[in-house]
Amino acid sequence: MAQITPTPIRLQEALYELMWHQSYGRVTIDAICERAGVRKGSFYHAYPDKATLAIEAFEFAWKNEAKPWLDDAFSPSEAPLTRLANWLDGGLQKTLQCQQEHGKVYGCPLFNVGSELSTLEPTVAEKVVEILRRNRRYIMTALRDAQAEDLIEIDDADEVARDVLTLVEGALTQARISNSADPIRRLPLSVGRLIGALIPRPSNLTVS
Repeated sequence: MAQITPTPIRLQEALYELMWHQSYGRVTIDAICERAGVRKGSFYHAYPDKATLAIEAFEFAWKNEAKPWLDDAFSPSEAPLTRLANWLDGGLQKTLQCQQEHGKVYGCPLFNVGSELSTLEPTVAEKVVEILRRNRRYIMTALRDAQAEDLIEIDDADEVARDVLTLVEGALTQARISNSADPIRRLPLSVGRLIGALIPRPSNLTVS
């Protein structure tokens, strides 16, 4: 017997996908229900509003997609700078896959929604900031390990990790605007300049 996906999970997956392709503001509850294949009454049985659903959708995506990928890319078994290379290459491969499947570069849902809702939906924006902070910890750890191995000279690993994430955010935004993966292709060189090191070739990772 096929396993039935619970309604809350279906709604979370539907909203996350729709936000990525469109924007948070443009996605209606009717559209979410249609995408999830559930009735509107079922939506309100599970969630009081779209913001509450969005918070759980981001957490679901983190646990089931982002964290496993980051754990793989930033594996401690890899050299510190190779971890950064794996992460950047994984982002490029995801972008190319998206472009091939949809004909567009959609960028990162976290960055897209965070910039859209910074003042309109503070609770959702806070969840975005929290998850971005989790992302930054992976970068910071890789930078600290690179420092310990005398591979780079930086003054504050946490601040530089923040700068790296800002650089990546800008590249993803440019890629979405231009509908081109080129800004993301240039990230290894740009990040290397920022930290004063050559980003090596990535390991052979499978991007899910």
